[in-house]
Amino acid sequence: MSTYVLRYFPIKARAEVARILLLASGDKFVDMMPDWPAEKSNQPLGQLPVLIETLEDGTEFELSDSIAIEKYLARKSGLLVKTGPMDTAREDQLSSQIKDVVDMHYAYMFAPEDSRKILEAKYRSNAEAFVKYHEKILLENGSNGHYFGSETTYMDIALFAFITVIRQPSEKAIKDCADYFSESNAPGINKVYETVQASSIAAPYVASLQ
Repeated sequence: MSTYVLRYFPIKARAEVARILLLASGDKFVDMMPDWPAEKSNQPLGQLPVLIETLEDGTEFELSDSIAIEKYLARKSGLLVKTGPMDTAREDQLSSQIKDVVDMHYAYMFAPEDSRKILEAKYRSNAEAFVKYHEKILLENGSNGHYFGSETTYMDIALFAFITVIRQPSEKAIKDCADYFSESNAPGINKVYETVQASSIAAPYVASLQ
């Protein structure tokens, strides 16, 4: 059985999907916060998160980029969509759209004051388009709490982690940034969130928040 080290900052952001998947797998892992920025140059791309897997024979596998890490862990757990290349492409598209909104969210939070108005407008435009498109996709799948079929997949987990992150209270965040994803504005999205939250896959992660 492999063991893992997940290097990231002590915040809920780009490593939450990885944490959910690692906790669900039951594999041993350690959250590690490198001395930052002193250790920035020691990371593969000078950024976090980074996943380090140690195999039973002692071989180490290092991976960076949040989406690559998520999909690697999801693939190992059999959670990537398996219904053909079109659905795989759709899965890639939808997860990239989550990353786009998260990136805009944090860009605003850490931007200088004179850049925030433009970033806020971009976030609001993107969030509105995100909800419209994802609600359409979820409706086409029967509004059953899943993006694909009737079982929880990586994309459902990614959406759950995204909503968890975006709903964190922060004085630095765009005012009402989570309102786009409220139950009244995004019922399909909230059905996915609630379905994953109640699932056995997310149970260890949900317990860790309490």
